[in-house]
Amino acid sequence: MSAQKFLTDVENSVVPVNSHDKVLRIAFIYMDEGLWCGTGMLDVIKKLHAHGWSFGEGKLRLNCTLDLFYLAQITAAIYHSSNQIEGIFLSPDEFNTFYTEHHALLHPSAWRAYYSELFLKQNTTAGFYRLPDLQDLPDSDSPLDLPRKRSHVGGGPHATKLPRWAYNIARTYLRQPLLPLATLTDIALSMLEATINRLRKAHPSVRPYSETQARFWLEYMGARYFGARTRSKAPSRGAWDENHFGVLAAQGAYDMYEWEGKYSVQLWEASWERSGVVEPDVEDGMWKSEVMWCGWPDGGVGAYAWWRGWEGELGSEEEIEFLAAVAVEETVGVELDKLDLAVRSHILLGVMQAAVKTGLEREDLLQELETGMVQSGRIREERAGLWLREALGVMEPYVRIWEGVWPDAEKRGKMLQQILVENGQLFARWKASPHLKEFSFVLGPRVEG
Repeated sequence: MSAQKFLTDVENSVVPVNSHDKVLRIAFIYMDEGLWCGTGMLDVIKKLHAHGWSFGEGKLRLNCTLDLFYLAQITAAIYHSSNQIEGIFLSPDEFNTFYTEHHALLHPSAWRAYYSELFLKQNTTAGFYRLPDLQDLPDSDSPLDLPRKRSHVGGGPHATKLPRWAYNIARTYLRQPLLPLATLTDIALSMLEATINRLRKAHPSVRPYSETQARFWLEYMGARYFGARTRSKAPSRGAWDENHFGVLAAQGAYDMYEWEGKYSVQLWEASWERSGVVEPDVEDGMWKSEVMWCGWPDGGVGAYAWWRGWEGELGSEEEIEFLAAVAVEETVGVELDKLDLAVRSHILLGVMQAAVKTGLEREDLLQELETGMVQSGRIREERAGLWLREALGVMEPYVRIWEGVWPDAEKRGKMLQQILVENGQLFARWKASPHLKEFSFVLGPRVEG
């Protein structure tokens, strides 16, 4: 049966869609156009879900991350099967050949090598596209359309995890001047250790990460970002843009194997067995990166990274845990009548207090918050009220247990952290799909005055 005939029959319910292979074939046909037009796999997921088609079953049915994962795998396989320079691509009619050739990437259980089930079942993972927690997407540790000339053992199946984590910390340092770099670093390292240990407890095959490796990537990103802000100078407007690590990796802005300039593979791999930071064992100047940044304009590389699924709509567990811990630290000792409504964490603390109140008291507090947010320059007047109502809707179910009583600082700090860990969209650090029905919590840069 031709691709067009098959698609017509399934869309008209002539042929039932009752297997992984059929959903995969539909997605492959849709990707023939979706990969090169519109927003790529984000357009395709909209089509699939409109028909109720999903790669997941039971509690994983219509799971945004799981379904987009398979589209990302299809896209990677299409690139492997294609010769873009020569214009050679598989046609939609060649699905059987395609599936046989790339079965390892596409079979019904392929997701288990990339995602832990617990991570997939989180509400935010089900509702937002998130990158894998067990290993990288295929090819995503090298610039797009510029494969590395040699294979690399070091870095393993998750070479981008620490660079992406360190990038998020560096961006946080640029955006949030309330905490010193040493405090941010301590929070980052402790949250990384906690999340990695938790993951390894359920999945011992996941490679541990050493302090040597973590501090290497903090220093690597720090060389680009930590010196870009002083306490007397506000960050540039560009610092408030969404995190685009996947795009930058696709452009070649970062080399995921830059550590080879200081460490041998053997020492890099073994560093987790040693406490503290291990001294480098490679002579300076002996190694030269093969990766070059293509710069701007990038000829569409950034768009292709987005279409291929290299950008999540929400960060990893270690990124979200870090941001939540930073937000709590920023509100320690802050009196509710002294909130700085140019600071997101202070705004969220104020919303949490409003969620505890009822009636006129709640409305008065929300109005105070709205006025302060607008005056701080973080948000337009016509959007501030809706922003607060949406945040209130997220927080209110959590604080009902307090029965209208505002608790002590320790309890509310723990609650704020739980809310933020379980609702990372409140940070608005990542670009959301244009098809996403969730509210966007993006704020503008602070107005310094």
